[in-house]
Amino acid sequence: MNEARKDPANDATQPSVESARATAVRGLAQHAVNGGLTLDEYAERAVAVEEAASATEIDAVMPGPPEQTGVPRGRRARWIVAVFGGTEQRGRWRLSSRLWVVVALGGATLDLGAAQPEASESVITVVAVLGGAEMLVPRGVSVQLSGFSLFGGKGDKRAGGPPLPGSPLVRVRAFTLFGGITIKDNAPRRNLLDLIRRRTKPTGA
Repeated sequence: MNEARKDPANDATQPSVESARATAVRGLAQHAVNGGLTLDEYAERAVAVEEAASATEIDAVMPGPPEQTGVPRGRRARWIVAVFGGTEQRGRWRLSSRLWVVVALGGATLDLGAAQPEASESVITVVAVLGGAEMLVPRGVSVQLSGFSLFGGKGDKRAGGPPLPGSPLVRVRAFTLFGGITIKDNAPRRNLLDLIRRRTKPTGA
């Protein structure tokens, strides 16, 4: 009887593959909390590492060595304020370990996917009075929502699912008065592993 033969390169149960996966997870988390990756970049690479079928694919997913800029990470709290108007935090930006967002008779949108964390845990305190705040967070990034609402509301509207291994933690403390705070999914930009496989696929295969 002929048995189907496994391709060792695609056997995700191999100790070498699992070892490479564990190392990659730790490396990605270190890149993320050192500001070397945005949360979007971290999430897409972490998903690819989880789905990779070989150590070669895992290596292809990993970023290069982090740049040594010599710029110290901020230790003081940072502020985003929207009063009688709106503000948006998009593009590549630094997410300090403590961030205050104050909204009064206005609105604020924070794209956390474009944020570069400066620590493994970030605390975002949001105060909304007669206004609202919206946060866009990549799938798999760990978020904990707490706080108090009076004649307002707060909610995590993201799809369920476990956080990615080694994910940076974002704690959102929300305090609202006639206001609201919503956390939403930031849709993945691309399937990184699929792109890698297309590039390495033999011509004519």
